[in-house]
Amino acid sequence: MSDKQMNKSRRDAVKLMIGGLATVPLLNLVGMAAAHAEDLPHVDPATDATAQALKYVNDAAQADRATNARPGLPPDQQRCAVCQFVLAETGAWRPCSLFPGKLVNENGWCTSWTMKAG
Repeated sequence: MSDKQMNKSRRDAVKLMIGGLATVPLLNLVGMAAAHAEDLPHVDPATDATAQALKYVNDAAQADRATNARPGLPPDQQRCAVCQFVLAETGAWRPCSLFPGKLVNENGWCTSWTMKAG
């Protein structure tokens, strides 16, 4: 009976080691993505064609949100920080799926604003 107990604990130890080793590359990817995001350029509404098409502004207070309001929140509360397309939870400048390779201001806004689920 003690032999079976030993085999089970060895199996558990091997599973734990393999699981631990598998998480190391994943943690490296997460760390590299965060570091890479800090190096991205900011969206420039004056020169970026996508920003102009979506009427993106770095300061939502400067946007005509009342005319272009989207459902979900009152126009004065709509900004990039609470948009589903923004890919980060914190930071003054965050990656956005509408502007690949660039960062948007957390207080920005565009006509594609969509309330974050949840």
